[in-house]
Amino acid sequence: MDIINTENHETLAQALFSIAVEHWHPPTVNYELAEIDSILSAHTLLRRALYNSRISAFEKREIITDVFGNILSPISLGLLDLLIEENKLHMLGKIFKSYRGLLK
Repeated sequence: MDIINTENHETLAQALFSIAVEHWHPPTVNYELAEIDSILSAHTLLRRALYNSRISAFEKREIITDVFGNILSPISLGLLDLLIEENKLHMLGKIFKSYRGLLK
């Protein structure tokens, strides 16, 4: 079931922001999203592996756990998990930009 389409990155950012306000610290989540975006931008092979639809969600989750598991909040890890499940990890940059706009 494809619950995420390419037009609703703003909705996802708003939902993430609401969860961060209620259960976490919104600037921390913003920092984490910036770190994820920066790491994926700097490491082409990692980005290609995570964006590759031929690599299973299970394998992508293992990669995420290895790379980010000890440094991200449950909220950020949950977002990554959702995006992996729906094969929409490529939307992360747009979600980050929309989320950042909500902090202002």
